Amino acid sequence: MKNIFIISYECDILEDYFLLCNKDIQSFIKSYDDTIKAYCEHNTCNRTLLHEKLSSYDNDYIVSIYAHGNDDAVVDNEQNDLINMSDAKVSYNGAIVYSTSCYTANNLGKEMHLYNCKFFFGYTDKSYVVLSEKKLFIELDNFALKKIFLTNSIDGKSISDATDNFFWNKVKETEDINPMLAPLIMHNKEAFRIYHDRVEYPN
Repeated sequence: MKNIFIISYECDILEDYFLLCNKDIQSFIKSYDDTIKAYCEHNTCNRTLLHEKLSSYDNDYIVSIYAHGNDDAVVDNEQNDLINMSDAKVSYNGAIVYSTSCYTANNLGKEMHLYNCKFFFGYTDKSYVVLSEKKLFIELDNFALKKIFLTNSIDGKSISDATDNFFWNKVKETEDINPMLAPLIMHNKEAFRIYHDRVEYPN
């Protein structure tokens, strides 16, 4: 896992949240292992450019995307497909795909993992973000990706268990401090999915 493509897009609703997620992972990688090659784009990468960049890799690379999504696609700021169902059958061979986009763990995640993508992280439902608590939600959204680097593993069960525990601990921490946050974190906890080795986690 020496190559990572980090892509983010502007969002009128979430302000600079996607950009901050992108920067958080960049900062983590630099402090963790400066030999990792990171290709980073904000608000400029389209589907064609992404596929051109990925064409030279065939295994153990990560594509991390901070953007909106639906059941069948990750989309850019103009609602153009960045990754869609047709890509699942022909692209992302040996890839680890990490998407915090809403709903993408439904049809898209399952289809990608059925074919060439060997690990997929995403959400089956809406992924909530509270703008006044951006730091907390970035920490939650990027936890599983950082865990992949820290453990040098894509074991679906162990990453799922660690992510589930991390979200649950944040729920408990916020219940008394800010009871409005806890249900949203719990919602995101219940919505994340990991696909690895033809198994869905949590299961």
